[in-house]
Amino acid sequence: MTIPIPTNEAERLSFLNDMRLDASLPFDEIQGLCDVASRLVGAPIALVTLIDEDQQEILANIGAEGLGTTSREASFCTHAIMDSEQFEVADTQLDPRFSENPFVVGDPNIRSYLGTVLEPAPEMRLGTLCVFDTKTRTYTAQEKAFLAKIGKAISALLIAHRDNLELADYSNEVTVKNAKLAELTASLQHSLEKLVEAENVKNEFLSVVSHELRTPLTSIMGALGLMNERFRTDEPQRTQRLISIATQNSGRLLSLVNDILNLQRNEFSNREVKLVPVDLNEMIETSAEAYQNYGADLDVTLTVSGAGQPCYVRGDKHLLDRVIANILSNAFKFSKTGGNVEISLRDVDNQPQISVKDNGAGIPEGSKEKVFGLFSQVDSSDSRAAQRGTGLGMYICQNILKQHNATIDYESEVGVGTTFVVTFNRPFI
Repeated sequence: MTIPIPTNEAERLSFLNDMRLDASLPFDEIQGLCDVASRLVGAPIALVTLIDEDQQEILANIGAEGLGTTSREASFCTHAIMDSEQFEVADTQLDPRFSENPFVVGDPNIRSYLGTVLEPAPEMRLGTLCVFDTKTRTYTAQEKAFLAKIGKAISALLIAHRDNLELADYSNEVTVKNAKLAELTASLQHSLEKLVEAENVKNEFLSVVSHELRTPLTSIMGALGLMNERFRTDEPQRTQRLISIATQNSGRLLSLVNDILNLQRNEFSNREVKLVPVDLNEMIETSAEAYQNYGADLDVTLTVSGAGQPCYVRGDKHLLDRVIANILSNAFKFSKTGGNVEISLRDVDNQPQISVKDNGAGIPEGSKEKVFGLFSQVDSSDSRAAQRGTGLGMYICQNILKQHNATIDYESEVGVGTTFVVTFNRPFI
């Protein structure tokens, strides 16, 4: 037997799919209306069906509880959805379309059928509310009217079900969008905090640089003023000492300005270094000798250990000298009066390693980002205010060492001291 197909079958199936009706789930309200329909017309069997592409799904079932999904060929409702009017079969055995139907010739021995179409939208006939009897019968106009009203109520419930699902989808979308908005807000807040932090760092840097520029300039001007007086009184030794002070402070001032200019041009990150063999042992001994007097002025001694034999790496001696000078300078500045700074050269796992150890105030845990950060200070408290730098030194050292395939790190304990370690990784470039 040929199955009747509505002319808008594709649109109907699409509409049915959009309803997202799962026959495996209970629909209590629809089941209740199905029971009412059975009782009102006195039919032993009542079903709420949906006609899919090749089968009939059952949403509600009264009197045929063992009946599940059936083929579309065996479905009475397949014929009912061909029209919006109710579909009635008074005697199934006399109707050639159903006389050999398995539910007519076998259990439950259906003899009559009345189906009212479920049509949630015009021409979208999805299935039926239908009643079956095991005896032939014709339903009254009043019974058909009752069934039509119940069918409309079920169609309204189907629409409500779809609307609830769409509302749930919308709610989920809103939740996701709110989460993304919250994430974006947090990101913007973080960016704002970073901007504020950067502004604070900039202001602190300007304050430090202002101090660092003003101090040597004041010293130079004072020394030159005294020199002018000493020339008049002819005190050559005093004049020579004042010239030395002016020269040292001029060099300090020039070095600071050069650092700032080089950073602005990314010199320490992008500069192509000229690599030549550099003896780390000789470089350490030279640096130690240069800083003996500086340490004596601060009442801090300097010892050298491990050096002796030549130890060559390829590098830019001028830049590597700056690294060692900066680490030594910090070690002296932050050491306690009467303390000691130790610089050593060792071979660790066939890799040259320079260590500078002091017994100063130490660095608080979790400060690594500040130690190697640009323009950042680990501690700006009063107890260390006199030792404050520009926040350029360690940042510059790290960038120089990256150009030499080397690393810098430290170990520290507050109140005990700090050890900075420079390791040259093989190959030595």
